[in-house]
Amino acid sequence: MKRIIYLLSTIAAIFAFTACEDVPEPYVLNTTGEVDTQTLLNETFASSLGKFTNFTTDGGVSWVNSYSCATATGYNSSTKTNTDGVAYLVGPSVDLTEVDSAYVTYEYILRYNRSNEYQKLVIAPEFVPNANNVANQPWQTLFANHIEGSDYTTFSKAEIDIPQEYMGQKVRIALYFKAETNSSTWEVKNLKVLQGVAGQSPDTPDNPQPTGDNTLPYTSASLKDGFTVKTETGADWSLGNTYAKATGYANNATTPTITWLISPAINTTKAEGGDEPVLVDFDYVLRYVGDGTDVAAYHKVYASADYDGDVATATWTDLGFTAVESATKDWTFYAAPSITLPAEFVGKEKVVFAFRFECNEQNSTTWELKNFRVHQGNNDTPDTPDVPQPTGDNLLANGDFEVWSAGEPVYWVSATTASTKGILSQSNDAHGGNYAVLVAGKTTANQRLAYKEITLKAGTYTMTFYTKAATSAGGSVRPGYVPVTDGKVGSYAYGDYVNNLTVDTWTEVSHSFTLTEQTEVNLVVMNPKSPGADILIDDFQLTTSDGGIVGGNDNPTDDPTDEPNYDPNDTSIPYGILFTQSTAGWTIKNIDLGGLSYVWKQDTKYGMKASAYNKANYATEAMFVSPMFDIPEDGPVYMSMSHALNFLNGNPREDYVKVEVKPADGTIEELDIANWPAGTDYEFVDVNIMLNKYYGRTIQFIFHYKSTEQCAPTWEIDSFEIHH
Repeated sequence: MKRIIYLLSTIAAIFAFTACEDVPEPYVLNTTGEVDTQTLLNETFASSLGKFTNFTTDGGVSWVNSYSCATATGYNSSTKTNTDGVAYLVGPSVDLTEVDSAYVTYEYILRYNRSNEYQKLVIAPEFVPNANNVANQPWQTLFANHIEGSDYTTFSKAEIDIPQEYMGQKVRIALYFKAETNSSTWEVKNLKVLQGVAGQSPDTPDNPQPTGDNTLPYTSASLKDGFTVKTETGADWSLGNTYAKATGYANNATTPTITWLISPAINTTKAEGGDEPVLVDFDYVLRYVGDGTDVAAYHKVYASADYDGDVATATWTDLGFTAVESATKDWTFYAAPSITLPAEFVGKEKVVFAFRFECNEQNSTTWELKNFRVHQGNNDTPDTPDVPQPTGDNLLANGDFEVWSAGEPVYWVSATTASTKGILSQSNDAHGGNYAVLVAGKTTANQRLAYKEITLKAGTYTMTFYTKAATSAGGSVRPGYVPVTDGKVGSYAYGDYVNNLTVDTWTEVSHSFTLTEQTEVNLVVMNPKSPGADILIDDFQLTTSDGGIVGGNDNPTDDPTDEPNYDPNDTSIPYGILFTQSTAGWTIKNIDLGGLSYVWKQDTKYGMKASAYNKANYATEAMFVSPMFDIPEDGPVYMSMSHALNFLNGNPREDYVKVEVKPADGTIEELDIANWPAGTDYEFVDVNIMLNKYYGRTIQFIFHYKSTEQCAPTWEIDSFEIHH
């Protein structure tokens, strides 16, 4: 299947290159002849194994070049059989004779992992490799705790320091792979050996001290950026692209472990004297709590105002967190109760937080964390800061990137493909205010920052923003927009490239465009693949003298009244929720699962998804139920949603899926929706229904799903709004 997807992606890329405008103009790189002395080894594995060589030391497995990666597996998808064996992918000699410190970094995908001993990064002193001597070298494991992925598209990244004992000599780096009975699949790309210390830039001191530059509100989605690991004994916290994980279990054995995950220093002086408390929030999963596991003692959250890099000498205050094992015994993250930061930590320039994990040799839990936030708020609802509405002539809200939620700038993630997912992060290097948005670059594809879908009247508009390079690699941007029809983007309309961005200077970018008719659009800024480096963007404005936002106010200084707030914990009208990001306040009511473990499930790409197909159709009935809404008496008030329906197979839609309304003062009735999806594909259809029948009443919405052994459709709901 993956090979077919890869082929189709390649064909699509060819057509996209020839037919679309979303490709950069020639970009002239700085070719001064300077040598990059920081890079000791650089191998992409894009089209071959390059400077690396496969040595199969046992059995029949080998490292090969496939999918632009170095790939090792013992599984043959054609014959559905496994081959046992051991293979080393040995790199060229790396000269560390004049190097004080160095580390290895690479991207990888690991699937069907059996244990950490089956795929490792190893190192040995210099030798001349051949088929007879590779297995006999004094290989030392540098890294084995690879994170298993859920697909073949999302790469994790490893950064591992080379021990000091290898400095001053030449070494060989190798990827060790073993297949036995049931094989994993390991893909690796962009392997580098760099001077310096893992996680630090070349200019960062060897022992960086907390700076306290991270002001409130502070957010770290994956707990990867800025966090450090201090392990007293046993296994380390592993920091992935989406979450952090601690466990002492590996290789069918448990290692007694004490390991700390330490936050960067956070400055809480901004909260000093405020009326609202400072709260600590995070999402977590806890699994495999066994007999004798002291849950309270083994999963701690601490704060310290004097941490200087040594967990043993710091003064730690227990924040009173009590971990609870997942009741559903699955890997669904759930929010920890908000922790109120003790008063002695408010108004401090440097506060450090720590997650301490412990296990004994009898049993180890697995503890996973993400979406760590420190912010002012209250204990009644999680804090999602109010988004400042447009001021002056600016039509856009949050154009200054000051308001963030779940690690993303509010309003700056589109529901369409205009946004490149997973490339945005918060930066303290701002043109104005506290924050800017960092747009990650990629040398193999253009990346895009996109504002949410807005409908503009006919008129002439001017986009203005400030940008600069985030690294010494420089940068480039290209502003524009793309029309949106039925949730699908059209052809991108770009302005000129702005090249030669530097890290020292903010550059003002301005681009004007004219719409001859009312048009739904995403405003976009391309980060071109040449040079494909990270950039910063701040203080974004959209102005017009003869247009405006449809459904908004012609005078942008007035507060809009029909803009959903997208705080899922606030059910006041206007209300909005993206099911790709949250299901807060909504519940699932399973009437008959028919033998399945679930029917409704959240999907971070497609929203809430209902399906009763698992290698066969099952007869089921399940509901996805909203919170109660007080519908205003003064209309008009609308319910809007975006949904897709597939595999109806010509059956009557109303027998399988319907949207229902349950008034507090009445009985359940079906909501009359005219434009249902065809039921034959995954094309999303937008719905906009006037709720005039329910003005002044309290109601609840029900997405009602049924299936039979003859028909089990798939229903996906991306977003839901109630607005004027």
